[in-house]
Amino acid sequence: MNALIRPIPVLALTLAVAGLAHAAAPEAVFMKAAKKGDKAAMVKAAEAMAEQPSKKGVQVMIKVGALFPSIDVYNACQEALAAAVKDAELREEIGKALEKSKRVEQRSLCVDAMSSSKDKAALPFLAKALDDREKPVRVSAIQGLVGMKLRECIPPLYERLAKVGFDSKDAEAEELYDALHKLTGQAHENLDDWKKWYEAVGESFNPGKVATGGGSGTRLRDGGKGEGKIFETVVRSQAFVLVLDISSSMRVIDLPPGETWKDPKTKKEKKYKDPDPSGRKAPHKYSRFTRAKEAFVKFIEGMSQRARFAIVVFGEKKDTKLWKKEVVQANPKNKKAAIAFVQKLKWSGATRTDLALEQAFAVEGADTIYLFSDGVPEQIKGGKTVDIPHDEVIEKAQTLNRARKLRLNCYGMTSSSKTRAFLTKLATENGGEYKDIRAPAKK
Repeated sequence: MNALIRPIPVLALTLAVAGLAHAAAPEAVFMKAAKKGDKAAMVKAAEAMAEQPSKKGVQVMIKVGALFPSIDVYNACQEALAAAVKDAELREEIGKALEKSKRVEQRSLCVDAMSSSKDKAALPFLAKALDDREKPVRVSAIQGLVGMKLRECIPPLYERLAKVGFDSKDAEAEELYDALHKLTGQAHENLDDWKKWYEAVGESFNPGKVATGGGSGTRLRDGGKGEGKIFETVVRSQAFVLVLDISSSMRVIDLPPGETWKDPKTKKEKKYKDPDPSGRKAPHKYSRFTRAKEAFVKFIEGMSQRARFAIVVFGEKKDTKLWKKEVVQANPKNKKAAIAFVQKLKWSGATRTDLALEQAFAVEGADTIYLFSDGVPEQIKGGKTVDIPHDEVIEKAQTLNRARKLRLNCYGMTSSSKTRAFLTKLATENGGEYKDIRAPAKK
């Protein structure tokens, strides 16, 4: 035998192979990728952990994955943990983290994974999460129970509603009522009727076959008035952020349905017109900008003192600003200050929807965002206005919202299908709805 070629001792070979296996373990790959900020590698490692669930994998995904600033990583961890729920020992490990983890993001991930598993054994953990100390986790549990579509999900929901108060004005009570409606198709007006109905339908009842007509918000506890209307849209929440686009496109005037205007430069027919494309004059009294300001002022004037609110306006970066860092009571003093803030607004350049969302999601105490806009996200670069990728903005919103669980409703003052598509996806990906605002201009 050649002296340079010596056999490798069996023990050394075993240790080397074990070392390689350990180095290639998806848990280790996940942690290494997290340190580098490599989102794609983290997602791939989470997918590998879904194939081979382990206690170590569960721990690193909850400890690190839940806090990583990416909705893609969060979703990958959610799916991997959902696979782990099928294993009784790992399910208990996730349940332990749900009870003991300090961060809202971590407990929310545990709840989302339990509900994604569709495993009946996860039901007790979701029911217990309804009493979590933080509202976003409780909202996750409510939504998770709806997603499970099991008959056994109904009692925990009406029992929690009894604790919150059936006639409570809190948004959580509305969320619970909506959940019960979606699971049962019923709209009872007191808890005793819910219990009697549940006992009467028997074990054959299947929530998966209930048709409620979709949408959110099955009723309002004050006869349908909520806190009033903006552009005929009922504001159901009592702790919300109003977000208004003040970009230059808000100067245009929407024409009545069926009417068009020929642009003298492009010779194209348009459903709107801009009487001052130079932007030197104040916005026309029938412009989107003026109509929006008037609608906001009217709404603020009519709010009850039980409401708490904040305002964000957005245009260029320098003009995107927050009126209050937390929701404040709609008392006469705050309403007067808010109205003055809105009335003094001037139009801006680009449409920094991304920055507006950052500020809106940072507002303390809110449970709903109402965003009014007429354009897609854009910024000024090198003196030119360029679009910001829509998917990036939507991903940012989802990432910001993973631990808040706010409902984001969007309203479009636009005839653009591109803008409608963006705002619709932004809303639906964050538990909200989209609505067109196309009030005709006065003559």
